[in-house]
Amino acid sequence: MKTKAIFAVALILAVALTTFALPSEDTDAANRIQIELKDGSSYNVSKGSTLTLTLVYTNTDRNYTSTVDVCASGSTTPIATKTIRFIVSDQKVEETISFTADKSGPMYISFSNGIHDKIHFKVNFETSIWDNWGIYAAIIIVALLIVAFVIYKTRTAPKQKNQLTFEQIEAERQASKMAAPKTKSEAPKSERQRYLQSKKK
Repeated sequence: MKTKAIFAVALILAVALTTFALPSEDTDAANRIQIELKDGSSYNVSKGSTLTLTLVYTNTDRNYTSTVDVCASGSTTPIATKTIRFIVSDQKVEETISFTADKSGPMYISFSNGIHDKIHFKVNFETSIWDNWGIYAAIIIVALLIVAFVIYKTRTAPKQKNQLTFEQIEAERQASKMAAPKTKSEAPKSERQRYLQSKKK
């Protein structure tokens, strides 16, 4: 009975030692691999656009496979998820992860298997005056006021008579001079009128 118990304990110890002796890609490697964001920790993008983060790492230890999540600060729900294999390399290697920038503010990148601490960054939305509907409304109101003013001035302006040019005035004056004045012709005298006229002499 004692022999069986000793054998069982020895078997358990052998399995445990074998498990610890085998190399694993999923062990803690926070001090073995260096990861950073290539473009810094602040990103200015338009809302709804695609933001691509470039991770630059140096790994001189061994290959690691990690699930990389992008989350908003204070949340554990991933905005984007990607499984990345960090290969051994004595030079810098780049990996990218993309997502739609629907939210702004502080965010972070987390790595499974504890290969690296969280990397924090911030997303800022670019603002434009044309994103404000008030600008469009103001432009429309100003345009309507201008049109209304033009119509009002057109209707209230006094109508000007057709002005003759100097050449037209001179031509009319010459034409009036050339026109002969009309004179009344004397009516023919009757016999009685001639007789009375002769008596007066």
